[in-house]
Amino acid sequence: MKRRTVICSIFALVIAVFGMAQAEAGYHVAFDFESGWTGDYAPGWENSAYRHGEAPVGKMMQQVSTAYSGSYGMKLIADSTPESWMWWAAVSPIDVSAVAMQKQYDPWISVRYYDEGSSPTADDPAGQLYAVPSWVNPYINGSEDWTDIQFGARFNVEDNYYHVAVGEGHPGWQNTGVARTVGWHQLKMQLSSADGYVRFYVDGALVGQSYRNDYSDLGPETGLYTMFNDPLSAWATKPYTIWDDFEFGSTFVPAPGAVLLGSVGIGLVGWFRRRKRL
Repeated sequence: MKRRTVICSIFALVIAVFGMAQAEAGYHVAFDFESGWTGDYAPGWENSAYRHGEAPVGKMMQQVSTAYSGSYGMKLIADSTPESWMWWAAVSPIDVSAVAMQKQYDPWISVRYYDEGSSPTADDPAGQLYAVPSWVNPYINGSEDWTDIQFGARFNVEDNYYHVAVGEGHPGWQNTGVARTVGWHQLKMQLSSADGYVRFYVDGALVGQSYRNDYSDLGPETGLYTMFNDPLSAWATKPYTIWDDFEFGSTFVPAPGAVLLGSVGIGLVGWFRRRKRL
């Protein structure tokens, strides 16, 4: 398990403060991927950690003319995996305020996903939005919880959009009943301060909720997945997914004069050494 101190970058801080000043609606951070970057990750992003060892490597390519708004979208490429059985690559924003994403502030995460469709004869890459709320029920050997939440398309069940919110006795993937179609779709999840459930939305319509309601937050660990049929070495062209307008926020407003800084966080991404094809 990786432990790190999250320090707000000037980039994310300016966006958060600007969002609060403009909307007066609380904490809000947005990435539109319009400004170019060098290297493998957009400013304010990094490769997602894997707490059981070396993580698969996802790379963010900015120059993608497929865009929901503006001129560019972001292509998330599954570049490499340290183990042949791994079937994901993920990236995450660095500066998510742990305080602002607490339950009492109705935290939410949203993104635009370009669904390139599915094939009845092949496993296609699929994109998912994810969050890792804080542990609250250490039922695994009395010391760990499993709180991963995933929402979006699946590469091996390609009919509809699905969500899964795991934990003790979880029911597995839940079918939203919303068919996948080619084009842009909004994926959003929000933790309710009223009843503690995480609710899932496709294009603004409520499509399901988590089976558990004991969350204390939506977590400072969130991001995007490209999922694919392993092994990665079998792909002639590396699998990828396309995204735009990644946002997160809540009703949290810092005290007058306060500086919104990140806090000590724990990289909890993925309890992935589990039954494959969950």
